[in-house]
Amino acid sequence: MKVHYMFGLVIPLLFHSNSTRAQISTALDTELQNTLDSMRTVLGAKSLSAAIQVSDGSVWAHADGTSSIFTNVTPNDAYLIGSVTKTITSACILQLADEGTLNLDDSLHEWLPTMPYIDTNTTIRQLLNHTSGIYDVLNNPHHQDSLMADISRIWTPEELIDRFISPPLFQPGTSWSYSNTNYFLLAMIIREATGNPFYTELRNRFFDPLGLSTFAIPSFEIVNSPVAHLWLDITGDGVLDDADSFYMSYMALNSTAGAAGGYFSTPTDCTKWMRTYMRGDLLSPAIMAEAKTTVNAPGSQGGKYGLGLMKNTTNFLGYEAYGHGGDLAYHASSWYFPALDQSITVFTNDNNKNSWTLIPVVRELLRTIIENQTASLKEELINSIQVSPIPFTDQISVSWNNTTPDEITLTLEDASGRTIAVQKEQTQNNTLQETQITNLESLPGGVYFVQITGNSGWTKTLKVFK
Repeated sequence: MKVHYMFGLVIPLLFHSNSTRAQISTALDTELQNTLDSMRTVLGAKSLSAAIQVSDGSVWAHADGTSSIFTNVTPNDAYLIGSVTKTITSACILQLADEGTLNLDDSLHEWLPTMPYIDTNTTIRQLLNHTSGIYDVLNNPHHQDSLMADISRIWTPEELIDRFISPPLFQPGTSWSYSNTNYFLLAMIIREATGNPFYTELRNRFFDPLGLSTFAIPSFEIVNSPVAHLWLDITGDGVLDDADSFYMSYMALNSTAGAAGGYFSTPTDCTKWMRTYMRGDLLSPAIMAEAKTTVNAPGSQGGKYGLGLMKNTTNFLGYEAYGHGGDLAYHASSWYFPALDQSITVFTNDNNKNSWTLIPVVRELLRTIIENQTASLKEELINSIQVSPIPFTDQISVSWNNTTPDEITLTLEDASGRTIAVQKEQTQNNTLQETQITNLESLPGGVYFVQITGNSGWTKTLKVFK
């Protein structure tokens, strides 16, 4: 049995649809459903489940595909989020920095005992952004066998590091390499700083106050939500099997993932988390700016890594995004788009996929939203156009309530189609605008037409007379 897992980047080897609607328009709801369903077909995934929170707080969620042999997934099913967990662990550390409990440039020797192969001069910041050089214990070739020897065992971060640590890859601060060990050490620091294990602190600080009730880490808490069954090849015959009974008993793996990648959540709660956190609701502006300060991260999604988050400016139609991918047999991709104040989250229960394959799904959902909003704004602009006075004498005034920048062309024609006047106007965003077609005194009385054409491809014609 081989379980492919990545916690975001590193990939060692272990062994009919439903939707919910908030204040999203019916047209957009239908378009988003069609997009997600189509992308599931394109990917050939067992299921896709997605949620979007838009700027007014409304949430759209939809799920398509298979949970068990007998049931389809629903938007209320939880999936394992893998390394999206790192955004939550890092937020806890950053809040502790905001509170003055610790400093991001504190060295490990100020918080933790000496451990083999771990440079005690490594800073908390270097753990958060993966510039520590510390070996990823999940890459140890003996890790898999040790977990499978007792799948019910609960591992502590100390046990994990003590058993599987190896020499560092480089000196702290001199390069970048993704390492889950960094986040096991951060879990230890949270306990030292607060007196609570990381999962208690995350619940007290975030999940309970924000009403994110579906977040849970099963090796330490009860999962109250229904869970979408994981599909992976248990027998080694190349065919995916319903692995729910095995995977949900695999506490050794879940506890090993821990603060680096062990949480389950619904897409709705995860996308609410990502928007709430990344828009700055949980941290001071100064600390939030620290979180978004990135280093070069070759091989990461977007190539830039901050403090527990990825920055991506290459995969989402030119929009800047902050978020994370996650892979631990299940796969997750969750992103926040500051320019839109919207978050998009996509999960799958298909072990044959990975978080990179979900990036195009996020992109197409984003494209659907933008195209729908553009169409709505265009319709609003077209419907707002008015001409006056009717009848006119020496000039015609054209006014509109613009909602998006565009260049428009005003054309005045007589009843035979002869062009009388043409002028162009560059519209401004969110303004009531007005312009005039002048010097019309000499026109004979009769019927005329004002044609207004937008550079983005729309036209409206209004009849006037003199």
